Amino acid sequence: MIADYNTMPEMFSECNKMYFNGSLPTPKYGIMNKLNTLARFEFNRNKKGKHPIKWQEIKFSDCYDFPEDVFLNLMVHELIHYYIAWNGIRDNKDHGKEFMKIANELNEKYGLNIAKKYDATSFPRTEKAHQHKGLMRFLFG
Repeated sequence: MIADYNTMPEMFSECNKMYFNGSLPTPKYGIMNKLNTLARFEFNRNKKGKHPIKWQEIKFSDCYDFPEDVFLNLMVHELIHYYIAWNGIRDNKDHGKEFMKIANELNEKYGLNIAKKYDATSFPRTEKAHQHKGLMRFLFG
């Protein structure tokens, strides 16, 4: 699956309902042209208001044609970050105790494979990845 503005909202909606009881508001979506970052959750803290965050975005790299199970696991991975931020849960680091507790529970309950990191060397690359590599060669020789 290639991440785009159609596949991301569909996968978010499915994962939010299935794994988080639909508790997370729909975020913004973004595309990154990165080979070394597959997906990312970004947010701004809310100084006042009901929830600790006021703006949230889930981004995916457009450099890969992800296997569908990997795309799902990546989305859930980012939703765990979102869930932690949205609920004001403190964790000792990005992929700390709370993150891993939730990931392990979802892995066990639903047979997912949520990990801290993913090896993308076997994923097919898109034309965007080839353009990216060409630009890198142009910039850095």
